[in-house]
Amino acid sequence: MTPAVITETLYGLWERQIYGGEIHLLTTSQGQQVIESALIRAGQINSFNQMYHTHWQITADWIETITVDFQGKKMPIEDLRNHNDNMAAANQIVKQVQQWTAQDDIILHASIAGGRKTMGLFLAQAMSWFARPEDDLSHVLVASNFEQDPHFYFPDRHNRMHDHIIDFALQSFVRLRGLLPPLFAKECHYAQMVKLSQIYLEDISHQAGQLTLDVVKRTLDLESCQLLHLQPLTVGLYLFLFEYANIHEGQLPFHFKNAFAYRESLAECLERAAIGLNQPKHLKGLSALARADHEEDWPPWWQLSGGQEENGNRLADLNNAFTRVNKDFKSLWDKASFRVQMDSTKGNPSRWVDIPLTRMVVIE
Repeated sequence: MTPAVITETLYGLWERQIYGGEIHLLTTSQGQQVIESALIRAGQINSFNQMYHTHWQITADWIETITVDFQGKKMPIEDLRNHNDNMAAANQIVKQVQQWTAQDDIILHASIAGGRKTMGLFLAQAMSWFARPEDDLSHVLVASNFEQDPHFYFPDRHNRMHDHIIDFALQSFVRLRGLLPPLFAKECHYAQMVKLSQIYLEDISHQAGQLTLDVVKRTLDLESCQLLHLQPLTVGLYLFLFEYANIHEGQLPFHFKNAFAYRESLAECLERAAIGLNQPKHLKGLSALARADHEEDWPPWWQLSGGQEENGNRLADLNNAFTRVNKDFKSLWDKASFRVQMDSTKGNPSRWVDIPLTRMVVIE
């Protein structure tokens, strides 16, 4: 409802030798009418460009209204008056900042001037998540005797009384881009982003949360937040490591060279995860191990304990399988306390987890 903050912000950018670009606005339906009237129809952006020899652009399409879902339709809101309005604004702001900062040919100058206080909060938080070093966040204040003047939009450079009446302030904020896990690369709602941020910070600071491995749905959740959707193979192997190669419970890492001794436990966990169905050919050894009712139906290299060929075949089965596991867990942060850990030194691959039994709930 105060479109002058936009031209006042352009003045602040002009002082920083930023002379043009696109102006995109997030507002309400009331705000859209006021902004279009003042900045486009009354020509305040054109007037600013003429006075300061800049080339800012604005179109009606770039004045975007915040919408809420109502009976299956997106309806523009008149004002932010309740929780639903605020969450709609938060989601839209996060989405826009995420999209703009994903484009290399864009530098984002975000302004928290104007609007409801919650809108400024959401924008600042979105910038904290996604802003790159070249992006910035600002606020603008105007001398009190001009602030109440409905006809004032920017200083007249030929009027000495207009000197130093704009206070354009860049805002410091914590830049988390690149520090948060790849999970944040996908499009999320504001509340989800907050929850993921909190979960991540608590996990890397060793404030353990409740884990749930759902064998049926093939998901791994942390504090009721789904982090991964897993392939059956990954579920089976993760379940196996949790129950038989859990460092926290005093068990030894699972060394591939000792796989023969674990064959029955492997078969049991893979069967529980339904690994035996429709598996690619390169996993036929493990899938056969999972679905066979009797040992004599296992592949020969899982029946015989010795020999270089048998060891080599078992190693090939496990290497291929854990490559799949690594791919499934790739989107997790490197220091996730529940990540599958590995050591492949001296040609002796091994895998393990380090999770208290009381921290994990397994649903089957």
